[in-house]
Amino acid sequence: MVSVGSSHPPAVDSETVELTTADGLRLHGRFRRGESPSASVVVVHGFSASQDDSGVRALAEDLAAAGYHVLTYDARGHGKSEGWCGVGSTEHVDVACAVKAAQSMGLPVVLVGVSMGGVAVAGHLADIHDNGAQAVAGAVLVSTPSRWRTRISPLALITTLLTKTSLGRWVACRRLHVRIAPEWRTGEPLEELLRRVDMPLAVVHGAKDRLLAKEHGRRLQASAAGPCRLEIVEGMGHGIGVSSLPATVDAVGWVLNSLRETPTTTPAR
Repeated sequence: MVSVGSSHPPAVDSETVELTTADGLRLHGRFRRGESPSASVVVVHGFSASQDDSGVRALAEDLAAAGYHVLTYDARGHGKSEGWCGVGSTEHVDVACAVKAAQSMGLPVVLVGVSMGGVAVAGHLADIHDNGAQAVAGAVLVSTPSRWRTRISPLALITTLLTKTSLGRWVACRRLHVRIAPEWRTGEPLEELLRRVDMPLAVVHGAKDRLLAKEHGRRLQASAAGPCRLEIVEGMGHGIGVSSLPATVDAVGWVLNSLRETPTTTPAR
């Protein structure tokens, strides 16, 4: 279902969309049209963000300006979408729904997952391999954990309290507007999932990430079964920010270019 965009639309041409997941949830999304597009890009935001997050909007508009159609959406339990947040354990179902919508444009589809969104993207990529579903062109993982281990830091402590305690989930609902499922569980580590993923994969990680050490990016690159590029971005923290935008847009281009070239693993910069 497609309807007219909001009263304060992004700088590029856009329209709101409603997506329905395989388990019956309605997700609120936005579709931006790029000029002479070469691919469609699905942007999957991180925990406690939404498609209206300033970083997500900036990335979507930069991608559209670079010549891609872009689909963003509020993950389950976030923003205007229905359901409960599974902190990455169930969000791969949302990704599958968004991919199906993006594929209707008839162009190659690239996924960009940020933090928890990267977990969801990796889960979807593993599903493609395991179930023989229609493949996407590749993916970009931004600030994504390779396994369930974070830095010892105030940010990591806050994240743990918000997601793993009843009081924290109440605060997340009231203050962050995120409805977290009490029964959520961590799944298979991403470095194990990616051993089954042989499509092009780019990893973008911040040198100043306070939640996930640079080793997570290196482990993701090492575990990927297909061509993989790692970029450690100086000055970049966790998630989408000014310093990570060019690297992420460039990573999408690398994924598409790798489809036309002999697959090779590019060493970390």
